[in-house]
Amino acid sequence: MLLKTIRHNQRLAERRSPIYDKNRYAKALVYVFVAFWAAYLAFIGVSLSFAFKEVRHLEAYDMMNGGLTIFLFIDFLVRFMLPLPSQEIKPYLLLPVPKQKIMNVLLLQTGLKLFNLFWLFLFVPFGFLTVARYFGISGMAGYALGIWLLTVMNAYWSVLARTLIRSHVIWILLPVLLYAGLLVAELATGGGVSSASMWLGDAMIRWNPLAFLSVLAAIVLLWYLNSSVQHKAIYNELARKEDTRVKHVRQFGWLDKFGETGEFIRLEMKLITRNKATSANFKTLTACIVLFAAMLFGMTSDDEQAQSPFMVYFYCVYCFCSYGVAILSRIMAYEGNYLDGIMARKGSLYNLLKGKYYMHCLLLAVPLACLLPSCIWSSLPFAYVMGQLFFTAGITLPMLMCLAIFNDKTAPLTASLWGKGQWNTAYQSVTVAVALFLPILLSKVLPIVVGDAAGNWICLAAGLGGMIMQPVWLKAIYRQIMKRRYHTMESLRNTR
Repeated sequence: MLLKTIRHNQRLAERRSPIYDKNRYAKALVYVFVAFWAAYLAFIGVSLSFAFKEVRHLEAYDMMNGGLTIFLFIDFLVRFMLPLPSQEIKPYLLLPVPKQKIMNVLLLQTGLKLFNLFWLFLFVPFGFLTVARYFGISGMAGYALGIWLLTVMNAYWSVLARTLIRSHVIWILLPVLLYAGLLVAELATGGGVSSASMWLGDAMIRWNPLAFLSVLAAIVLLWYLNSSVQHKAIYNELARKEDTRVKHVRQFGWLDKFGETGEFIRLEMKLITRNKATSANFKTLTACIVLFAAMLFGMTSDDEQAQSPFMVYFYCVYCFCSYGVAILSRIMAYEGNYLDGIMARKGSLYNLLKGKYYMHCLLLAVPLACLLPSCIWSSLPFAYVMGQLFFTAGITLPMLMCLAIFNDKTAPLTASLWGKGQWNTAYQSVTVAVALFLPILLSKVLPIVVGDAAGNWICLAAGLGGMIMQPVWLKAIYRQIMKRRYHTMESLRNTR
């Protein structure tokens, strides 16, 4: 009953939102995007069923089961974009309902989300071509049920990790140490972790009660830990005190030589480093970049790169695009809190846009430094890294900065970069998708058409051209913002 009431209230909250009409268009595009990925996963599942047949000493489903840990790790990373239950309980804190009961309902809702079924688009087509031919429909049903239970377990593990990281960034060491430990155990035992996941998948196909009970026990344990941690997180949020201690503030005096543009670069630095939520998210993104770069360093040998070029492209592109996608996709959202002061002086908005672009170009030094070890000591092509560096600076960042024309929803300075309500307009979701997957698409198409070396040079030249044309496209964005400035300022004020 309480679950039904909370779900009804969530639907009403969506409809009463001042940007309900825009969210409907964004949702429609998200549904199209999800349908595309569902079809893509189904295609991958069918392809893997034929690719794994080439391995003679193992069945195809054994090969897939051996990589379950990899799929769960990817699922764990994707869930960082989802809201936490502690964020959804705030409207109910003043009601005469036990907070623990509400939290348990929200945790139940987390386990029953349709997102937990998403990986079945990969495993069900694969299972029908490999599992069903040996074990029939009953084996296929056990396999699908086992995958769903594993994703539910992963959902609770993700909620626990994200809540702890939200409380203090030091907790990011928990998932890092866990997955690093699994990698070390896999290498030290010669495939012990993959053998264990292979046994688990095979046991689920055969309806082994021990396999299902072990996963259910892990779900119950994570439920109990989440219930306790989320309850403490709520009270910590309610009992939070304002920090009035005097802190040393860096002035970045070397930026004074750049005039007003330097002032806005300084403002962007303070936005990222001084606000609690944005600072925590920036540190989390940095840790993810380091983790992806470390994984890329371990998987870029010639054989592995030939077998999984998509993952190599994805890791490399993600390292360069992550800051821009996470921060620039909400350009003008944080500035909506003080946009009136910026618009009071002619040309300030142009210098703000210029400062943001320069700042994010400087941030590209972080992924470059993380990827250089793979270029020196492994087989990651240096030309490909430099091509993606310039492509991001000259094409991806300008594409994301175009969202300053359309974003008209103010985000509180304490709001998280990820979570509920992150989308401003339909343009934002499309631009983010293009920014992430256009470089990957080019990385796969250009080598086929013109070769690897020429493809890297094309990306580098395109990015360099975008950087040289920076005054032209930046002024074009500025003029478009000024044409609709009254509508933008009114919308930003209404959503503060």
